[in-house]
Amino acid sequence: MRAAVLRAQGPPDALRVEPDWPRPPRRPGEVLIRVAAAGVNPVDAKTRSGLMPRAVVALPRILGADVAGVVEEADAGSGFAKGDAVMGCTGQHFPTSKWGTYAELVAAPAASLVPIPPGTSFEAAAAAPLAALTAWQALAPRMPLAGRAVLVHAGAGGVGSFAIQIAKAQGARVTATCSGRNAELVTKALGADRAVDYTRERFEEAAPGPYDVIVDTVGGDYEPRGLPLLRKAGGGRPRGHYVNLLTHGWCERYGPRGGMALNLLCAAKGLALPALRLGPSYALVSVDHRADRGLRQVAQLMAEGKVKPLVDRVFPLGAVSEAHALSDSGRARGKIVLKVADL
Repeated sequence: MRAAVLRAQGPPDALRVEPDWPRPPRRPGEVLIRVAAAGVNPVDAKTRSGLMPRAVVALPRILGADVAGVVEEADAGSGFAKGDAVMGCTGQHFPTSKWGTYAELVAAPAASLVPIPPGTSFEAAAAAPLAALTAWQALAPRMPLAGRAVLVHAGAGGVGSFAIQIAKAQGARVTATCSGRNAELVTKALGADRAVDYTRERFEEAAPGPYDVIVDTVGGDYEPRGLPLLRKAGGGRPRGHYVNLLTHGWCERYGPRGGMALNLLCAAKGLALPALRLGPSYALVSVDHRADRGLRQVAQLMAEGKVKPLVDRVFPLGAVSEAHALSDSGRARGKIVLKVADL
């Protein structure tokens, strides 16, 4: 089968499409999918570039964890049959996996898949899984969100765009940070009540809250600046909740090793202080890729027209290096998608 293979970490052109890669094995409980489209996620670029330490990256390997396609094989009683159109996060975004979705075929746990909502293209479906799961799991501790105040950082990104739409679908008041060029997109297309241009304003001064939930997809100094903006407990409402997605903010300033150390230090502090009742509610989200942990719920919102995946560009599989170059630039709005086949 054709697959985009990473044999050594490096720049985007380290990814090469190879024509005769072996088919992935399908184990009991898994579904073999003929891939129509695959989502490109930041974790893919980090694995490729070397931000993920080589010691934990299996090579050679196929990148990608988001898939939309058609079932080729499935266990009897799995709920899926040959020809079903499905989408899901395969869990292969972990660097130790050798298989991924940048290929003509992929095997995925049946529990990670849902039917593609009616009227949704393969490309839009491939943009949803990991970002939608992350956004749902970030917001879940304070659901239902009706009447709550939510701050979403990087609102024009993949996770941010889903977090805004999910929160608005539940009746939250949403503030989002973004660049000035994305302010109209974030408010008019995604539905945020307010956009803060981080290139011109400090969010803690422009929109000081208080917030019931802060979803931090940026990291770095956004966390110490954001924690004081959380709502204090009282009046029958719980204290505000901060979500750390173990992002790249410190890595950009201090490099992979120093940045990861600071990320882990922030996470340890954030988790320890609430346990000692000395800090706000805090969560470190490590995404559970099972469909009932958010993807099934978001698929229903997609079917109802309340959530729409934001796709920046669709590249053919043969242009995978160009897709990764766009991901590296940090300029993508929403998700980048690879079109693998016409199905």
